Amino acid sequence: MHNTNDVHMDILGFNPITDEIQVFRHDVTPDMARHILDYLNKDNRKMIKSQVNKIAKSIRVDGWLEDGQPLTFNKEGNITEAQHRLEAIIMEDVTVPMVIVLGVDTGCFTKCAPAKPRRAEDEIQRKDKTATQSEVSTLRQLLVRRQGSKLSIQNAIEEWTKWRFTVREGRKLVDDFFDNVDDYNPWERTFAAWASLMVSVGQEDIAETFMSLLQSEVLDDESACRLTKDFRDFFEKHSTYMSNAGRTEFVYKLLCLCADRLMKKPNGDIELDLTLDKLDHDRLSKRGFYRKFLENPDNLTEATLTIS
Repeated sequence: MHNTNDVHMDILGFNPITDEIQVFRHDVTPDMARHILDYLNKDNRKMIKSQVNKIAKSIRVDGWLEDGQPLTFNKEGNITEAQHRLEAIIMEDVTVPMVIVLGVDTGCFTKCAPAKPRRAEDEIQRKDKTATQSEVSTLRQLLVRRQGSKLSIQNAIEEWTKWRFTVREGRKLVDDFFDNVDDYNPWERTFAAWASLMVSVGQEDIAETFMSLLQSEVLDDESACRLTKDFRDFFEKHSTYMSNAGRTEFVYKLLCLCADRLMKKPNGDIELDLTLDKLDHDRLSKRGFYRKFLENPDNLTEATLTIS
C-alpha cells in the first residue's frame, strides 16, 4: 500500500515534502494541478474567481508565458503561491512548464511582506517613464466613457499608445482650473476624461471655453455666465444624496450637456434648461456629445457606464 509521499510522487513526479530548498523546472498537467489544489493547498487565501478567469483568458489568448514566478511548496508540502494559476491550468486543460521551488519555511507566507500586485499603471509606466498617475487615471475614466471597458494589464500599452496624446491635451485644458479651484477636486479625472474626449472630436476650444467660464463662476468673477451658474446650481441641488459613483456619472453628463449648449452659444449666455429626467442614459445617447463619445452607443447601458 502506497504511503502519502508515494502518492504525491506517483502523481506529481516529485515529493513536495522536504526540508531542503530545491529548485527545478517541471511540466504541470491539469491532473497534477487538481491533486495539488485538493491535497496540498492548506491555509491558503480564498480563491478569487475573477483572477482565475484573467489568467485563463491570458493563456487562451497569448498561450502560457513563463514569467519566472514559481510554484512554491513549504516544508510540509503545501503550496504558498500559484493556486490561481493552477485553477486556470485546469480550466484551460493545458500542460505548462513551471519553475518548482520546494522546502521554503512554513510560516513565510504570513510573516513575509507580500509582493505588490502589478497594475495597469505599472505596465504603462514601465514602457513610458513620462506617464503620470493623473494621466493614467484619466485614461481609465475615458475608456469607461468611450467604450464601456476597463483599463487592465492586458490592454494597458495598446490603449495608452492610442490615447496618450489625447489624454495629455485634455489634461492641459483642465489643469489650470484645478490649480485654482478646489470645489470639484473629487471629479478631476472626470473633467479631464471629458476634456480629452472633446479633444478627440476636435472640440477642444469648446472645452477650454467652458473651463474658463466655470473658473470665473466659481471665483465670483464678473465674466460668469448663465450656463455655468446653472451648472453649479443644478449640481449642488441634486448631487447631495448621490453615491460617489452617482456623482461621477452626474458630473460627466452635465459636462456633455454644457458642451452641447456652448455649441449654440459660445459665450455661455444660455440656460442649461435641465431636469433630472433629461439625464437618462437612453435619452442622452440619442444626440449631442454624450452620444458622440460612445464607441457603441446602441450597445451600452447605464450600468455599463457606472464606475465602481
